[in-house]
Amino acid sequence: MTSLISWLDASTEENSKMRELVKLFGTPETTDDLGMGQLRDAISNSLFPGTSVLHLGARYMLLVPWAYLTAHKSTRNPDELKKRAEESERQLIDRLRELKAASYIGRDAGRNVQQLPSAAYWTALRTYGIVHKETDRSAVGQLMCADAPPPEEGQHHYSVWHPSLPKPPENFPQSDENGLSLAHDEARWLQERILSSCPGTMLAHLVGSEESPDPSLWAPWLDPACHSAQGEPAQWLQDAEAFSFIHNGATILYQLLLAERSASVFSTSDNEPPTQALLEAWEDERETKRDLLAKWDVNDYLSRAKALNHGINSNTADFARFMAEATLSPRKLIDNAEFRAAVETREKLMKKTNSRFRNERRLRAWQPPDSVGALTFRWQQVRRNVLDIHAGLGLKGQRHA
Repeated sequence: MTSLISWLDASTEENSKMRELVKLFGTPETTDDLGMGQLRDAISNSLFPGTSVLHLGARYMLLVPWAYLTAHKSTRNPDELKKRAEESERQLIDRLRELKAASYIGRDAGRNVQQLPSAAYWTALRTYGIVHKETDRSAVGQLMCADAPPPEEGQHHYSVWHPSLPKPPENFPQSDENGLSLAHDEARWLQERILSSCPGTMLAHLVGSEESPDPSLWAPWLDPACHSAQGEPAQWLQDAEAFSFIHNGATILYQLLLAERSASVFSTSDNEPPTQALLEAWEDERETKRDLLAKWDVNDYLSRAKALNHGINSNTADFARFMAEATLSPRKLIDNAEFRAAVETREKLMKKTNSRFRNERRLRAWQPPDSVGALTFRWQQVRRNVLDIHAGLGLKGQRHA
């Protein structure tokens, strides 16, 4: 099958976004068949800046800088520094396996992993001021080596990295004993970085709160730790719940329309597709969401989203309005002829010749999903990072060995 994505000679930031995009395509709750990714990300980035679906623990925000700083101790050659830092990241995989970490980057692929932690976490490092906000990952070696010689132990000279960054253990990463568990001083430092760099966000609220997220709750709007936020974070949380629900309904309808199309084109069985039951379950839930949706100002949300991303065009905004209107309509989605047509038109607009409504090869390869997950705006990864920090903060008096 011919690849539909070309890898370009782009910046590290762009490559990281492309890797995240590839992962999103394989994640049911965030598959973007209807082209709503910009509106989804406006909410994700406002609630939880610097986060990514690739994140697997808060301590990586220390482990990555330590890989570069320890590599720099023995070289001032940028290429050699990059090589040694990446080797340190691969050694970290071995060390985390030895420590029996439950989940970490490279757990399955081992040292051959293509997505190193530095690529996955670079946006977070820049957002929280751990690395200078204008430093691209591809240039960090040159910037570090262009500086003065490495400082003596205990000194912090490099402007590339935050001067108060906690020191790595001796002989890092082989000697590290904490794995992905934060010591108290490390957790306190990360908490301060997020509070100072992302004030007025839900992420800062959660990191600074004494109440930890509930690991059993799948969405942020269900979690009491988020409900205590006020102001803009509370508004974005309402946007998240409303947008997730209307988007989920449209996506389930899209899958059901494909089932109808497939049955028509290929004369397949008349058995009820699983998406029929999914849409019926969504309809049952709609009654519990009517008050939320009636109070939700979709135009205000779109105005704030466009202020953050000027690339959001009128077609995308209009379809979001159409989703909201169809959800508030007394008609079931399956009986809403105008919305059915709008969903098909939207998919054709986004996928063009690859549209499953146009391309029989693509339609034949399609299989009706057993589930269509709702958007959660990186909540699983955010919750993991916050819980890591809270766990470290609970270790009062413990410092890194």
